[in-house]
Amino acid sequence: MANMNNLTTLIKRLEAATSRLEDMVPTVSDPSAATNGISSLPESGLTAPGADGQGVPGTPQQQPSAPLPPAIDDFDALINGDVKTFVNMSEEIGGLVAEQSAAVLRAFAAERKFLIVTTKAKKPDIQSPVYMEVLKDLQSTLGVVNDIREANRASPLFKHLTTVSEGINVLIWVANESKPVDTINEMLSSAQFWGNRVIQEYKE
Repeated sequence: MANMNNLTTLIKRLEAATSRLEDMVPTVSDPSAATNGISSLPESGLTAPGADGQGVPGTPQQQPSAPLPPAIDDFDALINGDVKTFVNMSEEIGGLVAEQSAAVLRAFAAERKFLIVTTKAKKPDIQSPVYMEVLKDLQSTLGVVNDIREANRASPLFKHLTTVSEGINVLIWVANESKPVDTINEMLSSAQFWGNRVIQEYKE
């Protein structure tokens, strides 16, 4: 029950994050430069080893990295807050729920990398190989979340797996050129539908 409520809160918070991220303006003209800029970033919002300026003995000390845009800081707060709470609660349940939640965390990490690229590069044509390459990790991790649901239709946890599978698709708002918030609202509605069925099933 608490896990469902946490998932709903997580998805709703994406609406606020979307509004800020839509306002970000690219500052670098070469998409490849942006990709290189995130190659050493951690998969989550945590600080990478060595980022505190403590270099490895015998190697040149790295310069402090530039501050992240406020919208990325907000996204990191979402990952380190609601997302990790959801993952931790899922791990307590274990099994398929924990497995799927791990894929959810990877999907958020992939989205973070994509968002950092958008702050450093001009937008390529959406049909171009460059655009598809940048989206590849996100699409792959979203596919894993859904595959876990599809492979376990006979599971008593199918409704739970479906709730998460439907809800995680909010991350694809980045590929919506017109009204990303509409995409989030649509996916939220579907996730809430299945979430309500889970709540009803376990209602005392």
